[in-house]
Amino acid sequence: MTVPAGITDSRVRRGTLTIDGISFATQPTNVKLSPDFDEDGDRVEVLSGDVIEPDETTTWALNITAIQDFDDPAGFIAFALDNNGEVVPFVWKPNDVAGSVSYSGTVKVRAVEIGGDVASRNTSDAEWAVKTGPTPAYGGV
Repeated sequence: MTVPAGITDSRVRRGTLTIDGISFATQPTNVKLSPDFDEDGDRVEVLSGDVIEPDETTTWALNITAIQDFDDPAGFIAFALDNNGEVVPFVWKPNDVAGSVSYSGTVKVRAVEIGGDVASRNTSDAEWAVKTGPTPAYGGV
């Protein structure tokens, strides 16, 4: 096992988010990839003491909180509404500096909330199922 040489403090800042070839880096206030773990079946022990563990699957979601832009026909809300149910490619680079990581794959787009409190800066939350990936790439993309 290799011991890290020092502390690495990674921050989500000055990044990029491209969905279906369109940049949406100016609207999100929060972007993250979230895993979910599911077990299928039961743990089974047989007479000999051998054990069959349940199958475990990991699924991912791309979670985005974005400032609403419903006045923009090319904005995030319009994109989500127009592409609801479509599977499209994404690339997210949390920190756009030399050598940093990017994550890519495909997501199933879902429409997001529109509107909210009057005279407020409203946001919409998206939780889009990752269909392929996420695949990390260091120092590229």
